[in-house]
Amino acid sequence: MSEKVPGLKAGAVKRELPFSVQEFKKRQANVRKLMAERDLDVLVVNTPENMYYLSGYNTPGYYTHQCLMLPANGDPIIVCRATEEMNVFATSCLDRSDSYADDVLPVQRFAETLEKDGFSRARIGVEKISWFLTVANYEKLQTMLPDAKFVDGSMLVERCRVIKSPAEIALIRKAGKIATASLEAAYGVIREGVTEDDVAAEVNRVATAMGGEWPGLPPFVCSGVRTSFTHATYAGRRLEKGDPVLLELPGVTKRYGAAIMRTPFVGGKGPKHIQKMYDTSRRALEAHLKSVKPGRTPGEVWNRWAKVLKDAGHAETYRRAGYSIGINYPPDWGEGYIIGFQRGENRPLEPNMTFHVPSLVKHFGVANVGFSETIRVTNSGCEVLTETDDGIQV
Repeated sequence: MSEKVPGLKAGAVKRELPFSVQEFKKRQANVRKLMAERDLDVLVVNTPENMYYLSGYNTPGYYTHQCLMLPANGDPIIVCRATEEMNVFATSCLDRSDSYADDVLPVQRFAETLEKDGFSRARIGVEKISWFLTVANYEKLQTMLPDAKFVDGSMLVERCRVIKSPAEIALIRKAGKIATASLEAAYGVIREGVTEDDVAAEVNRVATAMGGEWPGLPPFVCSGVRTSFTHATYAGRRLEKGDPVLLELPGVTKRYGAAIMRTPFVGGKGPKHIQKMYDTSRRALEAHLKSVKPGRTPGEVWNRWAKVLKDAGHAETYRRAGYSIGINYPPDWGEGYIIGFQRGENRPLEPNMTFHVPSLVKHFGVANVGFSETIRVTNSGCEVLTETDDGIQV
């Protein structure tokens, strides 16, 4: 039996939906079309971003097992820990839920709910690539429902997520304003003698004051040689004159994110060799942005970005130069596993794809220097969603 909180039912509270019910219904219908291509009776969704995309269900409690079951016909249902079930009726567009108490094996409740809804002999799609479906739970599901046929349903939701709706783009644009305001706040703090923590405190204060939510990754604020450590962030180091300060800052609203990267120097000017890295990074970003066009592949754009770095003596052939961005939960703020600007990526760019595009020049033990923007692919090029007045040319 599910453990129910008194009063827990649809309509008990006013829902806090980020989008209209009609938009959620449209998303579910689009995923169902892809389910039909794989002849699925039901899709079991474990990825938090995908659950949010299909329903609005929102909680940081996804460290416990939960899923959204989307049937080919009929209403979706969320199965979650009992203490999280109230969030189904507070944050999602769904009216159906099932839950498990902490002394119940979660995958047992998943199996019972599938059986109760008539899927014990069905063709069931599961997200095999999801971090939140463990091998152990997948094997237990197969044991508990021996007559069902389990097939891979990975990337069905993501194929729909990668093209943003006007309402999604509006949120990403708002997130971009939060990110750029945080950047400007950081500029106002950076000077000789302050610490990385002082800068980060102002970044976080401004983001929160503007309505920013917790991001999928922390704001990255680091200085000096620490900029050359991948994903380093504030750790109390005191800024010195001439230091590069690597800032990669997120903005998040209604779980939709944008990010921006800049590398100012303490006192306005850095060492000559690092200044050259700065100039190369900026030129490479401008080449990247000018190359973005619908129909062109991310791999082609990556080649143009990489050529600028290579011509300047920086071989950067091993990594990507941008990734899809949208819904974000920890441990990531991007959607890079869906599509990114990297060597050999041959799927074409389409209007209303959104990307965070970092252009980094790296020298381990010396510094990393970078610029980035969050962009939207348009009908003819790209729109920058993290506008600043520092003259990046598109």
